[in-house]
Amino acid sequence: MSNASEYSNRLINESSPYLQQHAHNPVDWYPWGEEAFARARAENKPIFLSIGYSTCHWCHVMAHESFEDSTVAALMNETFINIKVDREERPDIDQVYMAVCQAMTGQGGWPLTVIMTPEKKPFFAGTYFPRESMGQRIGMLDLIPQIKEVWETRRDDIENSADEIISHLRNQVANASGMALDESVLSAAVQQYRETYDDRWAGFGGAPKFPSPHNLILLLRESKRTRDKDLAEMAMTTLKQLRLGGIYDQLGYGFHRYSTDAQWRLPHFEKMLYDQAMLMRAYAEAWQQNGDGLFRQTIDELFRYIEVDLKTPEGVYASAEDADSEGEEGKFYTWSWAELSEVLDEAELSWLASDFQLSPEGNYFHEGTTNMSGLNILDLRATPDELAGEESSHKRDWYIRWEPIRGKLLKARLNRVRPGLDNKVLVDWNALMIASLAYAGKVTQEQRYTDSAKEAADFILENMYSEAGGLQHRLARNDDPIPAFLDDYAFMIWALRELYEVTLDPEYLAQAIQLQSEQIDLFWDEGSAAFWFTRDGGEELFMRQKEVYDGAIPSGNSISAYNLFALAKITGNTDWEKKSIQIGEFFANQVRRMPRAFSGLLWSTQAHVADFREIVIAGERPLVDPFVSQVQIGQDPFRVLIWRNAETSPRLDELAPFTRDQNAIEDRPTAYICENHTCEQPTQDLIRVEQAMRR
Repeated sequence: MSNASEYSNRLINESSPYLQQHAHNPVDWYPWGEEAFARARAENKPIFLSIGYSTCHWCHVMAHESFEDSTVAALMNETFINIKVDREERPDIDQVYMAVCQAMTGQGGWPLTVIMTPEKKPFFAGTYFPRESMGQRIGMLDLIPQIKEVWETRRDDIENSADEIISHLRNQVANASGMALDESVLSAAVQQYRETYDDRWAGFGGAPKFPSPHNLILLLRESKRTRDKDLAEMAMTTLKQLRLGGIYDQLGYGFHRYSTDAQWRLPHFEKMLYDQAMLMRAYAEAWQQNGDGLFRQTIDELFRYIEVDLKTPEGVYASAEDADSEGEEGKFYTWSWAELSEVLDEAELSWLASDFQLSPEGNYFHEGTTNMSGLNILDLRATPDELAGEESSHKRDWYIRWEPIRGKLLKARLNRVRPGLDNKVLVDWNALMIASLAYAGKVTQEQRYTDSAKEAADFILENMYSEAGGLQHRLARNDDPIPAFLDDYAFMIWALRELYEVTLDPEYLAQAIQLQSEQIDLFWDEGSAAFWFTRDGGEELFMRQKEVYDGAIPSGNSISAYNLFALAKITGNTDWEKKSIQIGEFFANQVRRMPRAFSGLLWSTQAHVADFREIVIAGERPLVDPFVSQVQIGQDPFRVLIWRNAETSPRLDELAPFTRDQNAIEDRPTAYICENHTCEQPTQDLIRVEQAMRR
């Protein structure tokens, strides 16, 4: 094993924290770029492409075992031109080659390993490879000589195989069904959720379990649309179990990436900005429906976490916190009984152990083993309400006991080595957070959330956007901008729509409309509909992707389908509503095979088939505020809100011309409610507006 600090490679000049982690490997890494491909062509060598991200546990393992090892590195340098990619910086590269891996192996994940020709054509793919072969998993010391032998003796076979893979993937992208998505696909998705729901621990399927908040949001909205309370119950019980489990950091707040067990106790410990964003949205929609105090508390705790631990000096948010510290996953978050005994007195520890299911033997075991580690993770056995009893004063007493203990444990945890922070600022993930903060600010009427959303959005618009160059994907710290991808536009448009609804500042609406027009110009496929992931004129890989699968987060096409529909309702642009439908039609075959895998896209299907409303409130503040608030906090997920007064009317005449004549009558607050292309008589009755929001 080498001393990694003896070496430096070309990654030393990169700004990505992930690439910097590999800057002192003995592997002669290149960043993605023409220099690497030119050398591969000149030396007639294949490319070894390794894709990962800074908070990826198994990326760290493979790096330590192989990329820091001088023997493996020497083989890699002799055989390949080696390229490292941060998947969060270059999701375009990651998407294309992940599709390759899934097509060739039936699975994917990170670290992603792809071997390809100098022309970027892949012929071998996999994920994690150990240093030495173990069982059925080949190791790097055996794999590299085999690849070298095949490259030198069977080059024609390699080229033919690569061409077949590329042809297969291109055909997949080209296939479209032309069948509109309708209520039947929503019913099919709901049935799949019912069949896979875990009645004991909540969530769907078995271990590992992912929060997948876009699934929960779909169920909450479908419950409102169909009045099926069981759907909301599945979503809300899952949200409750998530908040109580070890997947939630009970001390410092924030959600870990996923649970390796079925009980939500044993997390994979990285904390991603996008998870905090999407879960905040799910808790806000759930709280809006049932007023559960635990959900409201969780929203505020998530806000505190992102403000304290992820917020950057610019007012935007860093990408993630690592799973590992001091080379060990979860070390920052787990506790031995001895450590707990040093921090707490006997009575405090007894109370904590009872309510958080701790023991001297530990309650935590590592992924892949059932042997107890002697470590504990805080895992609430019931809600504070349930633990305290029926009387509200008892709940207060529970928190009176908990907060001093939490303070002691937090203070002790500060002495530990904190997991690394990936300080990349990405537009798409920040936009998800902005959208959720704005929505939470709207439904709770909590100004702090709205202010943070505005601060982040304003920074992005001022520093990561220009009319000439469009959006950027990542905040450039070393004058190395990356042009935006589809997700950056889709999520930023969503964020600006939400900001308009909470601030009612028409400039946010204007910016959303501007970005929507740009997105269509840059990404829309006029030949067969839907959006490409990469813009016209961007870097050419062997194919362009159209992504719709809603994995860790909804896809750009899914959110765009909803954006287009909502903005069409505001602007009256029927071509945008048509495009929203076309996105669903393009992906309909995929969606109908497994609808629950496309829950984000089905948000727009819900909107299309629901009794969708446009609500215009006209009048001057503060007289109009009660009307606006009733709409903002109302429990109707299928509507848009527009506010007109003397100041905003000229701008809205441009942006939403159908509202031109919808003004305050006799200078009194007036509500105009239109549903399914039919408008009611304007009303000045606040009770009528409140009733409309409770449908």
